Amino acid sequence: MDPFSSKVFHDVGSGLDFREALGNLLNEFRLGRFADGDRSLEEAAIKTHLGHLTRAWDSVFADFPVYKEKRRTLLRFFKRERKDAHIRSIATAALKDFDGENLVIVNPAAVEGRQARRLAESLPQFEIIGTDIDARWETLYRLLTCGDQQNFRFVRENIYDPDLGRKPVAIIFFGACGSLSDGAIDYGIQVAAPFLIFRTCCHENICRNTGIVKKRTMINRYFAMKNWQFARYRRRDEGFYFSGKFNPDAYPRSEAARELGDPQTYLQVARNAVDSDICIAIIDLDRALYLQEQGYNVMYRDEVFFALKRNVDLPGREHLSA
Repeated sequence: MDPFSSKVFHDVGSGLDFREALGNLLNEFRLGRFADGDRSLEEAAIKTHLGHLTRAWDSVFADFPVYKEKRRTLLRFFKRERKDAHIRSIATAALKDFDGENLVIVNPAAVEGRQARRLAESLPQFEIIGTDIDARWETLYRLLTCGDQQNFRFVRENIYDPDLGRKPVAIIFFGACGSLSDGAIDYGIQVAAPFLIFRTCCHENICRNTGIVKKRTMINRYFAMKNWQFARYRRRDEGFYFSGKFNPDAYPRSEAARELGDPQTYLQVARNAVDSDICIAIIDLDRALYLQEQGYNVMYRDEVFFALKRNVDLPGREHLSA
């Protein structure tokens, strides 16, 4: 595992321009050059407009998973565990030599806590706290696996109303559906977590949206069934996946993106996101800009983020400065 250099990260990350890439992808969307049948238009646009972000990522982090499967297919979707393994790897490289007080990492939207437990194994000096609004899956997983790591615990918690008394070193999560990602990002910002390392997913569920543009693809049919269930959660309004804080008017999240697109555009982007990497990137680039505006240097590649707060002294690490 390659060591993590905060200096290299800041040197590279501070120079990244997400705004131009976002503007270019919004143009592709408005011209209808997305979600094409063989994904050739999407592949070319991603390579052209996000190529500099991919090269920046690879200059700092090794071994991002390479996929043979086509974009926006069920085969590729069901292999997202490879991205999660990459997140664990880069998080471990960044934090393995970290020492000091209050060594806490929070994994919001932890579901059964499987990924949080794996983090606990690779970062034994930290207390890993997995949180989720529904404790049933974690309880079942714990019973089936017969125990926990000593440095892991689960807390039942709504990410839209988190415990702000904790001061974690890092917020790390492995796919948080729709606006759950935005709730977890806001939680990290509110507690001034130095590290935010995560994967987004289910981009169609921002803006309290459950509607998708129907296409004759297997992934579209799969997500149509999922969103039928999500619409039931939204009607219950119990904090499962949806929050009034993240209604359509809350998007785009960044000031920079609001100069390029309005809430109605982002709602339409969300409704097309199931079949489009361009739409996914539009939503994620807005998140990257939002994190930059909140004082973080950010790297992004294919739904995976690594954000590190600028100008912060961390115990046991070199001085971190942009």
